[in-house]
Amino acid sequence: MPCASRHKHILCELAPTCSASVGVDVMVDETSGQRAQIQRQDTRSYGVHGAMTFESVTDLWNQSAGMFSGETFIQIDLAQVTHTDSGGLALLVEWLREASVRGVRIEFLNMPPQLLSLAGAANLEQVLTGSRSPAKS
Repeated sequence: MPCASRHKHILCELAPTCSASVGVDVMVDETSGQRAQIQRQDTRSYGVHGAMTFESVTDLWNQSAGMFSGETFIQIDLAQVTHTDSGGLALLVEWLREASVRGVRIEFLNMPPQLLSLAGAANLEQVLTGSRSPAKS
């Protein structure tokens, strides 16, 4: 189903349905049987639980729809992410874009090593973590 939003999302290119589409399926983490989800931890902090993969990122994007409303700063804790792939990386980039559009500062906490490796390979590690990887020879 094509994206119905006015903005072109990275997730529209990666997922079979965009967050702006109707009827998005609920994705389940096959390793634990749990739905990938975002939970509010406190006033400005959210936690992602489960897999951040091509199969789950559209659902996670939909769950995050109100996350940026009325905020100037938010933190997203990734400590409970069980598995990730480049779809998870695309979701983080979308959250960065959405935060920028809304004037919200966003910080990712406890980024899994697998996601850091993907970010490094895509030259996005500094953008996501605020730090620079050592130069490769």
